[in-house]
Amino acid sequence: MTYSKSKTETVAKHLRTRFMEGHVEGHEIVVALISMVKAEKIELHEVAPILRTVFFDQPQGIWVALEKASTLMDDQLIDSILQEVNEQV
Repeated sequence: MTYSKSKTETVAKHLRTRFMEGHVEGHEIVVALISMVKAEKIELHEVAPILRTVFFDQPQGIWVALEKASTLMDDQLIDSILQEVNEQV
């Protein structure tokens, strides 16, 4: 079941705060969002608006995060993370 619009907005604001405080890097946010899509918590079309919120509508920041994430992850990595999380629940 996917999150409601208000919950998705809350996630976006939370990720922005964590990013601004230096607790997470941009590419980690991308990986988290892709994992949420695969876990059916958010829909793919919601990723871009969340990234725009996190990066204050700065395309360069979004691009850098996407570029770095794409070099670090693949579908198999995301699937193994989700499987590991599901086993712990």
